[in-house]
Amino acid sequence: MNEAVAAHNEEANLVARVRGGDEAAFESLYLAHHNELWRFAYTYVRSRDVAEELVQDVFLAIWGTRATWEVHTRVRAWMYASVRHLALNHLRHERVVTRSISAGRHVASETEQAAADSSLHERTMGEPPMDQQLSLEAKEIDEAVVQAIAELSERRRIAMTLRWKHDMSSLEIARVLGTSPEAVRTLLTRARADLALLLDRPRL
Repeated sequence: MNEAVAAHNEEANLVARVRGGDEAAFESLYLAHHNELWRFAYTYVRSRDVAEELVQDVFLAIWGTRATWEVHTRVRAWMYASVRHLALNHLRHERVVTRSISAGRHVASETEQAAADSSLHERTMGEPPMDQQLSLEAKEIDEAVVQAIAELSERRRIAMTLRWKHDMSSLEIARVLGTSPEAVRTLLTRARADLALLLDRPRL
């Protein structure tokens, strides 16, 4: 039995145990994936607390609906896709709230609204402020590379993050992004080309 088949059987057994209400199996799932899912959520929402809430929501949903939980792909890819879905919903909701508040006050000028949109864009797409923990986690990565990845377009940035920081295959990344492995390979190729240009750019 090769490693891929063994891993698949192990995951299938874990899912079956969780479906059966095995708390030890659920705890094992949580401990194995919580930290990496939190880091992934953080790349979207740029908030430690919100990222934690999203990850907790995924695990609560798994346990709450465990009897009917079905995974037709790798468990890891399923959870990443769930976190991404919740993160995108959160960002959409945040944009709606921001616009509703501005409309309700009837005082926001076009310049003020543009500034709000720019601030939101920076929090959802730009590089997050690196606190001590994140700095330690990313110490092996050159600062210039981190900054360059943060400047990529969203799908290229997420694909590259999943490849480099989470060691996902093209197939797993495709399942997270809801696309094909071929499209992922194209994303990664273009992302690397963008990174080469960004890293060659003179730094002030």
